[in-house]
Amino acid sequence: MTCSLILLAIGIDLFGFSLVVAAACDLELTVFQKGILTSLPFVGILLVSYLWGYVSDTRGRRFTLVIPLLLSFILSCISSLSPHWLFLGLFKFLCVCFACAANSATYTLVGESCIQRVRNRYMLMMTCLLLLSPAVAGVLTYPTLKLKFAVAMPWLNIVFKPWRLLIIVLALPSGLGALGMYFFSESPKFLFNSGRSDEALAVLRRIHAANHRGSKEEYPVKTLSLEGYTQKKQMSLIRAMYEQSAPLFRKPYLWRSVQLFYIVAVVYITNNSFLVWLPYILNLIRISLVDGAATGNICELISNKSGGNSTRNLENTCIGTVEESIIFTLIASQSIFAFFNFLISYLQNRRRVVLICILCLSSLSGTALNLVPEPISSVFFFMVFTCTCLGMGILASYFVDIYPTSYRGMAACLSIMVGRSSTFIGINAVGNLIFNQCQITFYMWSLLVLSSAVAAWFLPPDKPAEAKQNAV
Repeated sequence: MTCSLILLAIGIDLFGFSLVVAAACDLELTVFQKGILTSLPFVGILLVSYLWGYVSDTRGRRFTLVIPLLLSFILSCISSLSPHWLFLGLFKFLCVCFACAANSATYTLVGESCIQRVRNRYMLMMTCLLLLSPAVAGVLTYPTLKLKFAVAMPWLNIVFKPWRLLIIVLALPSGLGALGMYFFSESPKFLFNSGRSDEALAVLRRIHAANHRGSKEEYPVKTLSLEGYTQKKQMSLIRAMYEQSAPLFRKPYLWRSVQLFYIVAVVYITNNSFLVWLPYILNLIRISLVDGAATGNICELISNKSGGNSTRNLENTCIGTVEESIIFTLIASQSIFAFFNFLISYLQNRRRVVLICILCLSSLSGTALNLVPEPISSVFFFMVFTCTCLGMGILASYFVDIYPTSYRGMAACLSIMVGRSSTFIGINAVGNLIFNQCQITFYMWSLLVLSSAVAAWFLPPDKPAEAKQNAV
């Protein structure tokens, strides 16, 4: 539950920032500046995920969660006092550089702290809250932006308005997650693999005492062994980071790494890139409907023919709040996705088939979006098009299963690095393409998603859960 809260906090922080940017009218942002600000957090993830993978595999999963999340919360609070959009972007960048440490460490910690029989299910269930994050961000955003206050701070040359308070509100889950994780132990598997067998045994005693409501002395295990354990050598930081990641791109993991990273890139670029532009797209649709253009799909409504210059409209329609229609769409769609992800958690032995079905459904919806003649159905297919997020938990379980303990944290962090870098490219690409070449964009993107479904076809077949259970 604590790791799920942390994942929820990351999603709230990333997606909620797009709502902050949409409401920050006094910064007078252009479309270009909005695109830069919205995608800048993903640059932070791209640049430091590799480092956090190394830290996770050398300093520990718990350490990678507590300290960075606390620093991220503090930096978010400071960013709420930004006098300029560049200052806001800089501090948000630094904030995400710390927060992204939790992207993979949460999955890795849970994966190493539970038995094989329930491991995949737990990680899929954790993803439910990650999928709910845009909806929760919307729920937190709506009442916050409805507040009416403006506090002048002349020494900072700013006026503290609701959108600045929203930055702090959206950062609160990160602070709570860091506080909660402080009371938990390190992964026993990590401790043993780091040569700290006594500490690992102490953690296992604590787990056993909590599970059986007894004392630590009742734990019957006295010594530990771990399959595939290797003693780590002392080396420089650069060499150590290379040694942590290089095996992922050698046999026998090379093909699997390329395959999984490609699917990850497509899943993230499809979901995140389009979802962060949802407030702007729905706002343009609302304006078009108010003006009397009540027919046509999304592409027709936001095209130059039906709405004038869409880019100019996007820059001139800042209202300082978030429309009810956007909140409703976010809550409904992301709640449905979270529910389906919960159902998927009970299909842990059919991961490959489920992943292929998700990607195919997304591809078909992207094509259907261009074919329907009216806006409501078009918005429905737009949201289904972003359902690739349902594959995130499945892919995380593959990274835990395929790679050994020594490289698992690095593999997971590299996957996040690949996913977020593709998101950065996608956000800026969508911001330029969807308002100029909308139909072509969705057709080509649908082919991209379909190609990832083909790649998923060659993932290893799922095996029934083994009856034998491991203590670690």
